[in-house]
Amino acid sequence: MNMKKSFLILSLLVILLSFSVLTASAQDAPVVRAILFYSPYCQHCEYVINTVFPPLFDEYGDQLLILGVDVSQEWGSTLFNDTITEIGYPEDQTGVPFLMVADQVLIGSAQIPEEFPDIIASGISDGGIAWPSAIKLQDFLVGQGYINAAGEDVTPTPAAELATAVEEATATTPPEDTAEPTQEPTETQAPTTPPVAANTSSDGEITVFDENTNTESSFGDNFNRDKIANSLAIVVLVIMVAVVIWMGIQFMQASTPKLWPSWVLPVLLVLGLAIAIYLATVEVTGNEAICGPVGDCNAVQQSKYATLFGFLPVAILGIIGYVMIGVFWLTAKLTSGRIQFFATMSMFLFGLFGLIFFIYLTFLEPFVIGATCIWCISSAIIMTLINLHNTPMALNAWAEMDVDDYLDDEDE
Repeated sequence: MNMKKSFLILSLLVILLSFSVLTASAQDAPVVRAILFYSPYCQHCEYVINTVFPPLFDEYGDQLLILGVDVSQEWGSTLFNDTITEIGYPEDQTGVPFLMVADQVLIGSAQIPEEFPDIIASGISDGGIAWPSAIKLQDFLVGQGYINAAGEDVTPTPAAELATAVEEATATTPPEDTAEPTQEPTETQAPTTPPVAANTSSDGEITVFDENTNTESSFGDNFNRDKIANSLAIVVLVIMVAVVIWMGIQFMQASTPKLWPSWVLPVLLVLGLAIAIYLATVEVTGNEAICGPVGDCNAVQQSKYATLFGFLPVAILGIIGYVMIGVFWLTAKLTSGRIQFFATMSMFLFGLFGLIFFIYLTFLEPFVIGATCIWCISSAIIMTLINLHNTPMALNAWAEMDVDDYLDDEDE
């Protein structure tokens, strides 16, 4: 073998050995692994994914690996429920975002940013953190190719690639007048398309892929996620729209329908206020709502539509509405004349605004969010009944006050 040929082979060996050392060094770097259960309709999840994670990926890069499981999908919900059952986590304390690091659990948009950075730093200094040991999650990771049946990470094998490259380089040497090797080093990569995976892009931002790598959903797709609960929402929606139409007809005809018993409104207000306070607590704390056998309250409460203007929980607006209706009702009961008239009409207008707002919210549940909150539906029904109660009071007050004569007096 002449000097030129020997030099080419030696150069190739140096390149391949350097590549092997660098790759092995990258693989030997400690890695913190975590699994995030999330929902694409969860505002707290969105905050964690888009605000909390990016700086961590900027800092740690490939040393931080997070896989996301979309609980709004049937397979993700099943895996989530099986996992919390296996680890014995209290179901009444669960919710998303639900982050598992080894066997440690972090929940919510407050605990995760507060504790996760320290866990990462500590884990890397201790040589890395393995995947959670829950059997269901281990099976999931095996199925997606992140670990093998023995629970070991699936990683590239540069040593095997090196041997193959050297063998080919020595077996098939180029002609003496050729200065380039025929074999280029290659890199074997771990799977990159699991059902849901959180990976860092070149700019450090986290990217979340759902099962079909398609986040766009039609009205029909959203409705089909829970046909029973969403059908109930549509029934209530139709009833509310019908009540608004009925109210308009009553005012156009200047009707004076029979008044409801005086005790009905206080009872409705107490029930509505209790629900609003409970939902406001859930929205503010990020805790999981207690739901019945129908619907998914947490998907609704954790969606971006659970707040107005990005900061005001809708349930707090509900509390304000119920309180104001109660104040105007009490004022109308304790006064007379013009004050009673204006209190009654204000009570009616607040109730009407509340009903229209509930129509908007109830439309969002089956067609946009794809989930229905039974507490929200109950509150919508209560607001509908409040309007059925208030309308006769407003019509009778309008008739008794002789509004046309009053307006004429004001003009003079």
